[in-house]
Amino acid sequence: MHPIECELIIGEMHFAAKHWGNPAGKKILALHGWLDNAASFDFLAPQLLDYHWVCLDLAGQGKSDHRAHFGAYNIWQDVTEVFAAADALGWDTFSLVGHSRGAVIAALACGTFPERIEHLALIEGIATFISRDDEAPELLASAYLSLKTQAARHQSIHPSLNAAITTRVEGKFPVALADAQALAARGVEPFEGGYTWAYDYKLLANSEVRFTLAQLNAFFARIKQPVHLLIGEGGIIVQHAEVQAWLSTQTNIQQTHLPGGHHLHMSENCPAVGKWLQDVLQAP
Repeated sequence: MHPIECELIIGEMHFAAKHWGNPAGKKILALHGWLDNAASFDFLAPQLLDYHWVCLDLAGQGKSDHRAHFGAYNIWQDVTEVFAAADALGWDTFSLVGHSRGAVIAALACGTFPERIEHLALIEGIATFISRDDEAPELLASAYLSLKTQAARHQSIHPSLNAAITTRVEGKFPVALADAQALAARGVEPFEGGYTWAYDYKLLANSEVRFTLAQLNAFFARIKQPVHLLIGEGGIIVQHAEVQAWLSTQTNIQQTHLPGGHHLHMSENCPAVGKWLQDVLQAP
């Protein structure tokens, strides 16, 4: 089965998405990670075609519009856009599946309107970066300076599509060739005689404001349904001491470990991840 492309209009922005599965099935809104796109779920969604998947290209990534303002991509903006997308689809309630930054967005969204979220499945991501109250001025200054730096950088141009794909295979979060090819189909476009990854440069800037620990905990305190967290044995959560320490303070997070890296839900281990997700979605 092949996905159906669709477009959602939220305010003055156009958001692209891929529909998979059964339109009459239970609803899943899938949120990809940082600098990825909706193709992040091209391997997982076909494992569960009884469900109605909408895999969103988040703002500034994939085929969705870039935000016009000169500012960072603060994560709470994505939360409001998630619910605006659900409203545009006519969905009162739905399940959230998120990977990496998309998992963080999903968790905050569930803490914002828990009554609208049926199941919460998080892959290799859960908690925002946090800060102390007295760090706020430095964070705001850092965000502006990083925006200036990113705006002054030249766009990376690759001589061929294959060269652009290779940079993703060997990137900060390495992926398999098949994964990079899937992501490139939505994320690479011709540019000045070559090819470029067309995400918004402002995604590389620091956030202007971060939640404090108390604020983060307040979001999770509002979540009444179980929080299902999938951790790759070679991923980033196992290496993140701060996140591990925070997880030890939480009582409503069900952790599962599977072989694989940060993108284990793609070609690396999608059958096992699909089985895990099926169990999550069938839980009471």
